[in-house]
Amino acid sequence: MEGRFRFTKKERIISSREFKWVIRNGKRLSTKNYIIFLKENEKGFHRLGIVIKKEVGRATLRNRVKRYLREFFRLNKYRISGSFDIIILVKKGVSSKKYWEVEEELLKALG
Repeated sequence: MEGRFRFTKKERIISSREFKWVIRNGKRLSTKNYIIFLKENEKGFHRLGIVIKKEVGRATLRNRVKRYLREFFRLNKYRISGSFDIIILVKKGVSSKKYWEVEEELLKALG
């Protein structure tokens, strides 16, 4: 699969040091189900990190939410101007059952 709709390894935030740096220094946006931290980077592309605690729910729910968030990022990263490190922290009691609910909530916050 080629093109702008890929989610490559270089677009992932993996190290805990980077997570902590973005959370400490980034701009914070809050929605009903998510807290989004944005920090501008100099890499020329967006990177995504997801934080979801076990308190949120069973593994199946946590994995579904992570899939929805990665899919949202993959399909909508071109809509965000600039280049940012984005951390999405999932709040306890997340109520997103369908992908379109996640997309609608995040587009409203990032739009």
